[in-house]
Amino acid sequence: MKSAAPGQQLNCEKIKGFYLLKTQKNATWQFRYTDFAGKRRKLSLGKYVDGSKDRTDAVETVFEYKSKLAKGIDPAAELDSKKSAHKAKELSKASRTALAYLNGPYKLHQSRKKDSGKHTLQMIGRAFGELLEKPMDEITKADIHQWQATYTNSRKDKETGEILPLSYETVTRTFGAFKTMVKHAYTNGTIEVNPVAEVSLLEMTDQEKEKLHSKEHSKRRILTDAELRKLNFGINSYRAQIIEGRENSRKHGKPHLPSLLNLPYPNWFFPFFRLAAYTGMRPGDLYNLQWHQLNLNFGRLIKVPNKTRHHKNPAKLDIPLNEEIKEAMKQWKDQQKPESESDLVFPSPVTGRELSKDAHNKHWNNVLKLAGLDPDLDFYALRHHYISKLVVSGVPLFTVARLAGHKSVKMIEEHYGHLSPHQAADALNSISSDFSFEMDVARDG
Repeated sequence: MKSAAPGQQLNCEKIKGFYLLKTQKNATWQFRYTDFAGKRRKLSLGKYVDGSKDRTDAVETVFEYKSKLAKGIDPAAELDSKKSAHKAKELSKASRTALAYLNGPYKLHQSRKKDSGKHTLQMIGRAFGELLEKPMDEITKADIHQWQATYTNSRKDKETGEILPLSYETVTRTFGAFKTMVKHAYTNGTIEVNPVAEVSLLEMTDQEKEKLHSKEHSKRRILTDAELRKLNFGINSYRAQIIEGRENSRKHGKPHLPSLLNLPYPNWFFPFFRLAAYTGMRPGDLYNLQWHQLNLNFGRLIKVPNKTRHHKNPAKLDIPLNEEIKEAMKQWKDQQKPESESDLVFPSPVTGRELSKDAHNKHWNNVLKLAGLDPDLDFYALRHHYISKLVVSGVPLFTVARLAGHKSVKMIEEHYGHLSPHQAADALNSISSDFSFEMDVARDG
C-alpha cells in the first residue's frame, strides 16, 4: 500500500467491489457497485489506519450494503436520503432559534406597531445573548433562571467597574417581551410546544423587594407644595427665557424670525406640559393624540392608551375637561390652525409628523434647572402626582383606574392604595355612637 501511487486502487480478490483507494497522504476503503438504474456508484467506508480493525469494519459495512442491494434497497440513495433529512432538520433547527424568529417573522409582526416595534426588538436582541442561538422549543426553565442570574448582574459602572444589579422590574419586563415572542412563534406554528408558557422568574430576594418597595413609594407620590411652586416658577421662567432668546435673535441678524411675544405659547412643550399635568397621561399617549380625540366642543378627551390598544379588550381614557383646560387647549388649537380633526395635537414643528418619544426631556430638564429642582425628578412625576392626588382626595379606586387608563384597580391598589384615606376609624366611631350605655360602678361599703 505504501508503494502505491495516489489514485491507485487495490482490489479485494474475495469481495467483489471492495477495494482500497490510495490518497495523497493515506488511503480509504471503498465499495463500488452498479445501482438499479445501471449507474456506477462509489461509497466511502472509512479511512485506512493499519489494516486491522478499520479493514474489518469496512468489510462488515460492505456485507451490509450487499444485503440491502439484495433486498432492493440502494445504499447510496439511502445515505443521500439520510443526509437530506439531516440537512432539513438542521435548517429547521436554525429557523426555530429565537434569533431567526426575532429577525424574521417577529420583526414583520412588530412592524405593524408604533415605531416598528424597534424598542421591543432591540431589548430582546441585547438582553438574551447566547440564548437567542438556541431553538425556542428546546429552551428550559433552567435556561431562563440562568439567564435571569446573568442578566441581572450584566450592568457595570463605567468608571468603577462595579456591578450594578438591574432592578427586578427591568428583568421582569425584559423576560415578558421574550415570553411574548415565544408565544407568538408557538401560535404561528413555528414551534410545536411553548416551553416558557408556565415558566416564571425566580422570586425577588427580601433585599430586592425592600429596595423596589422603597423606590416605588418614593416615586409614586404627590408633589409637595414647595415642588409645585418651583415647577410653576420654572415653567414661567422657561417661557420668558425662550421669548427673550427669540427677541434677541431678531435684533441681532435674524429679523426674519417671527416674534413670540403675542403668542399664547412659545412652543409645543407648554400646552403639552399643561395637558399632561391635567390628565396624568403618559407622554407617548400625548405624542399621538389627535384633535378629534381632544374634543373641545364636548369637553372630553377620549383615547385608547398605547399600552392597551393591541389588547382584545383595551382600556379607554374618558376624561372630562374643565373650562380652564378647554380654554388653554383652544388657544393652542387657534395657534396651530390644524387642517383637520385628525391632525396631531402636538406635531413636530420641523416635520409636522409625530415627535420622538423623548422630545420633551430637553424642555423638562430646562424647567427643572430654572426651578432649582432635583434633575432626577422625572416628567412621569406629573402622572404620579395626578393619580396620587385623586386617591388622596377619596376618589373611588375604580374611577381612578379609569381616569389613569388602567383596565382594573389592581395596579392602583398595589402602588397607590396606601395613599387612600383610612376611613375605618371614622366608621368605628360612628358605630360606637349609635349606642349609649350607662354603666354603674359597684362600690364596696
